[in-house]
Amino acid sequence: MLKITPNRLTLLRIFLLPVPCLLLFGGPESKLTAVGLGSLLGLTDFLDGRLARRQGSTPLGALLDPVADKIFVSVTYLLLNRLEYVPFWPVALLILREILVSLARSLFPEKLKVWSLARVKTTFQMLGAGIIILAGGFSPTWGEPLIQGTLGSVVFLTWVSAWPYAQVFPSLFRKAQPGTLLGGLLLPLGLLLLFPWSGRLWPLVLVSLGLYFLVETLWSYRRRS
Repeated sequence: MLKITPNRLTLLRIFLLPVPCLLLFGGPESKLTAVGLGSLLGLTDFLDGRLARRQGSTPLGALLDPVADKIFVSVTYLLLNRLEYVPFWPVALLILREILVSLARSLFPEKLKVWSLARVKTTFQMLGAGIIILAGGFSPTWGEPLIQGTLGSVVFLTWVSAWPYAQVFPSLFRKAQPGTLLGGLLLPLGLLLLFPWSGRLWPLVLVSLGLYFLVETLWSYRRRS
């Protein structure tokens, strides 16, 4: 029998993400199913943390868990923009934080640890996405103020949660090689800014951004090994 481990739950959250994403493009029942399935995938974030404390955390697991959250949140909110539930620039601001933290963690994994508010932030981001889907998909008229308030709150908390990281960003980035730093920023920022104008290629942009987060994490793990 296959043993359930924290890392396997984290990978499950990543590789099953396309299912609720596709369901968002269906009718009301599909959207409800997407919210339900997305909630179950979000629950694995809680479960893999419990398992990690019980079975013991691994260096790879400590890196995979936050990157799975970044992929989940980035893909979901860009899809909400694609569905015209939310404007692009607040979503871009939200994802910019995730890109900066991911890059800093990949360059200096021993300097950036996940802190408690960041975990609350992820839960709030996932909850906010569910609220926006329900409000935008079922009540476009009265749901608009709810969507705006929810998105604004999510973006605000996302950046507040980056405060401990922002305090060490200048010193960390000064230690990085300019070429490495520039290369690490150009690709994800380019993909992010390309998204609104990607046309039919938007799924490729989403997949590429997700792969960026995953590759950055694996590279960081290799540096630590």
